[in-house]
Amino acid sequence: MDEQKLKKRIHAFYFAGVLNLFLGLYVLLYGGEVDPGTRKIMLFFFFGFAILDFWFPTHLKKKFIEQQMLLQSQMAKPAPVDPESPKS
Repeated sequence: MDEQKLKKRIHAFYFAGVLNLFLGLYVLLYGGEVDPGTRKIMLFFFFGFAILDFWFPTHLKKKFIEQQMLLQSQMAKPAPVDPESPKS
């Protein structure tokens, strides 16, 4: 995954998190006419996904950094010499 795709994906998660927060707050403030059980489920759903939407980009950043470090370490290693290959 390249850095531009990662940034777009992270921004999409942040947008979804803000949207879930607003929807959860709307249900919390104006959802009084809904059955209390349904209201709790909706609040859990919206706030739970908001938490995931804000946590997941940090996880993606860590994985991306780990992959970049692994790639750099593999690039820094010298290529193994095959003893059976014909010498010039």
